[in-house]
Amino acid sequence: QTSRSLNPQWKARQGETLSLSKSIIEGNAKLAQIEMGLTINETFSKPHLRSVFIGDHSSVGFSVVNVLVTRFIDSFAFTTKLNADQIDSLTVDTLENFAYESLEDVILFFKMCRSGKFGVAKKSIDSNLIFGEWYPKYLDKKAELREQKYNTQKNERNSIPTTMDDVKKSYAKIEKKNFVKRVENYIDKITAYMDRQMLEDTILDWSKNPGRKPYLDILKRKRKTIKQ
Repeated sequence: QTSRSLNPQWKARQGETLSLSKSIIEGNAKLAQIEMGLTINETFSKPHLRSVFIGDHSSVGFSVVNVLVTRFIDSFAFTTKLNADQIDSLTVDTLENFAYESLEDVILFFKMCRSGKFGVAKKSIDSNLIFGEWYPKYLDKKAELREQKYNTQKNERNSIPTTMDDVKKSYAKIEKKNFVKRVENYIDKITAYMDRQMLEDTILDWSKNPGRKPYLDILKRKRKTIKQ
């Protein structure tokens, strides 16, 4: 278990996600109101699906995403609707693609897709359109906001008077940045001929390795380029 998973505050957030999920499944959640007040910046502090819907809670994960997928598909006025099997398949695709994103990400992503933020659905809705075209645009937008947030925090830190300890820390950060660059180059090499399944298996292995886990996010970025 990671230090984050043992953190009481983080466990409380996981509990909040489970509570929200059950409320959505039971039809008691006011999703329209949730959507109105939700922003991408809020998703950064939420637990990802894979950390919440595990063990006895895996069925809750499928059920809540199934409800969200059905609601999303029903929001389009196409004559031909997806059948139950197609909805289930799209639910599985959503769980896989959002494994390292939050439930709030799923809600917000579907809202943005529905309102045409990533493009217009001219004929029908399917997994290729949702995760082949719209999903990468959502991840790009999220990455951009994460970078903005990082730069804001960086500027706030830079405004603090510098001490010798700060100088030492700065040198340490430079060394870390150089090492991260080497890690990025290493990841580029090992993933050059990977397919999507090999990538996911590697991500799982790294998540269990304390030495590699700090650089797991760098590996996850390959999901944007390795599609098959």
